[in-house]
Amino acid sequence: MKGEILKKHIEELHNSNVIDKNDLNSFLEKYKVLGDIGINSNSLFYILNLNTMKYEYVNNACYSFTGYNTSDFYDLGMAILPKIMLEKDFELLSNDLFPKMNEFSKNLDVTQQGKIVFEIYYKVKHKSTGKIVQLVEFSSYTKFDVNNVPILSTGLCYESSQELNGVKGIVRLNENEKQTTLFEEKLSYKNVKLTKTENIISQLLTSGFSRKEIALKQSTSLHTVNTHIKNMYKKLNVNKVSELIKIIGER
Repeated sequence: MKGEILKKHIEELHNSNVIDKNDLNSFLEKYKVLGDIGINSNSLFYILNLNTMKYEYVNNACYSFTGYNTSDFYDLGMAILPKIMLEKDFELLSNDLFPKMNEFSKNLDVTQQGKIVFEIYYKVKHKSTGKIVQLVEFSSYTKFDVNNVPILSTGLCYESSQELNGVKGIVRLNENEKQTTLFEEKLSYKNVKLTKTENIISQLLTSGFSRKEIALKQSTSLHTVNTHIKNMYKKLNVNKVSELIKIIGER
């Protein structure tokens, strides 16, 4: 499942053209320094090659956010995303939200495409500590090939004060010293589809029935009920019944 989602995300971004090596080196020389100065040094800063889908540069702050070193980012490229992002956030972002944002940007004229900023909210889980952190990522297409197709992308990731029950994406245009919001959408876990049986069990839980009572009412085993609840936990990215009931109540 993760592999299929990653493949879709890569296809959304991939540029089949190869960037000129001299152009790449010139760009890296100019932009790499940005990852080590001021506030950027405490934020995850990256440069992504949209042909190879590999990171040309990631600053050392990547470890504090994700538990993965710069060498891990270089070795894995975009394949590191499903390892660091919360699974449900990665699924919502790659399958739905980012394709919408990217399609919207493609419909802008070429000059505007070079002036847009993607603002994306999602959660990551630290490899060592297990801590879940809400991030906001600001990314831009910063170099285009001869066909005006993005070939390099840069991004900055900060810890966000917004606590979202899902993902959010904004496309902003920076033009004439003015910032304009062109696109904004939020997708929450409550949009995730449950099976018919999962819906029945979730509604019974919301009505105050215990797991044993639900098993009797549905003429099934307690083990089966627990399995359905575990599946809902995974789908909705929760860890206990109270969290599940809260989300179901919002549906």
